[in-house]
Amino acid sequence: MRRFLCLLGFSLVHALSAAERPNVLFIYADDWGWGDLACHGHPHLKTPNLDRIAKEGTDFHHFVVCNPVCSPSRTAIVTGQYPARHRVHQHFASHAENEARQMPDWLDPKAPLLSRIFKEAGYATGHFGKWHLSGQGKDTSPPLPAEYGYDEARAWTGPGAGVFEGSSVEKISGDAHDKHAASFMTIAATDHALNFIRKAKDKPFYVNLWLHETHHLVSATDEDKKEYPDTAEPQRTYYSAVTRADKQIGRMLALLDELKIADNTLVLFSSDNGPENSMPEPGQKFYFSVGDTGGLRGRKRSLYMGGVNVPFLVRWPGHVPAGRVDKTSVIAGVDMLPTLLAATGVSMPANYQPDGVNVLAAFQGEAFTRPQPLFWEWRGPNSHDHDWPQLSMRDGFHTLVMSRDEKQVELYDLTKDRSQQHDLATSEPDRTAKMVAAIKNWKATLPEQSDPPAPTARRPRAPALKTPSKPGTDYTAAFKRWDKNSDGFLSLEEYTNGLAQKENAPQRFKNFDKNNDGKVSEEEFVKR
Repeated sequence: MRRFLCLLGFSLVHALSAAERPNVLFIYADDWGWGDLACHGHPHLKTPNLDRIAKEGTDFHHFVVCNPVCSPSRTAIVTGQYPARHRVHQHFASHAENEARQMPDWLDPKAPLLSRIFKEAGYATGHFGKWHLSGQGKDTSPPLPAEYGYDEARAWTGPGAGVFEGSSVEKISGDAHDKHAASFMTIAATDHALNFIRKAKDKPFYVNLWLHETHHLVSATDEDKKEYPDTAEPQRTYYSAVTRADKQIGRMLALLDELKIADNTLVLFSSDNGPENSMPEPGQKFYFSVGDTGGLRGRKRSLYMGGVNVPFLVRWPGHVPAGRVDKTSVIAGVDMLPTLLAATGVSMPANYQPDGVNVLAAFQGEAFTRPQPLFWEWRGPNSHDHDWPQLSMRDGFHTLVMSRDEKQVELYDLTKDRSQQHDLATSEPDRTAKMVAAIKNWKATLPEQSDPPAPTARRPRAPALKTPSKPGTDYTAAFKRWDKNSDGFLSLEEYTNGLAQKENAPQRFKNFDKNNDGKVSEEEFVKR
């Protein structure tokens, strides 16, 4: 009988007219760790509005994104397909960097896209906040968000109209790496999201509010810091930034209440990957990046759970059970497209093959067992101990991580070992062999590309070739001139722009990049 009622409810959703369809508000944070919520047990952070979503909805503990950095993670959300299928392996950057990574300069706007599907179904579609489905267009000409199906967009790390113009903080300008501007970017994005929803009152809406917090540069104003008067740095700045973002989420919830549409709005909150790797000394780039994985192993750029298992809260009154904590449903970023279409009664495009599955039953509180495994490919740097895995698979609660050359393979049972401390690869050779074979079979379905080298953190480096220089070159002065955003590091783009002769710039950049982390510190540059 219960199953019949569930199916009946599902069919009723599909019978809704466009005007009756539920709204969707997708709030996507940046580098926000699983442990960075009060409702996940953080002893100091204040996140009352996220706690409210959890209290009025369901908190899913086993939600995983499909890559441990932002652009590919976001690609999986909007396409319902593994980012490797679109050759999106790391964040979109300059053309030279994208080319070196065997990536396109942007996600193809002709790909299957949640935004376009919703727009064609009669939804008002808006994107406000971080973009990063391309770069900002400094040396490329990326498509505008309108080409991806958005009626209106205001973004950073992307082309087109920026977030500050027309917002309550319009007089502020700058990008995500500007200490002052970074404290106001999500406020500006929220202003636009609120205005868009007010204007969309006669249509169902699909809105992305993609937060800046807690990506570098983590910043907070003196006013923000009043929330944590007795907290020492760097935690004070980090906690203040988190709480500031939570307040913007509160503004969104308040508007839904004001317009009396909260019961007809599906609200989702998650993060694109785990927290950034912090640095211990004041003045270092990631000094304030002190996010919490909640005890999970690994951080951003890692295929251990700390890099991909992130918060996932869902609220939809009358459909998603309130106050529920789901510790059994394994849900992934690629599931969002098929699930949101099912929840809103919008048909899947013809001939579309998602990598995700419809998990609406899990949203509705039904018992849910994932019918197929999940796969990951990481083609980025392996500069930290927990960044070495390059391929991974999750089958139920068993997760395997491995290097591409198969010289290192680890297996974990997350039902007993959520923190991934007890490797079972040797004690369960049959399961290990089957999962390794499954990963190789999956990889064979991806676009053909040459493999990057084995993890550099696990092998000796060849002596670096020195870049020829003119006698008397002042490398310290050159570094400061070329470091345009003054973050203490040179990106490949900054390095290339500084060179008079740009031939072989990516290889020359690698010669400076001693720890292979994708950026060059002043010490690496000056000492060569």
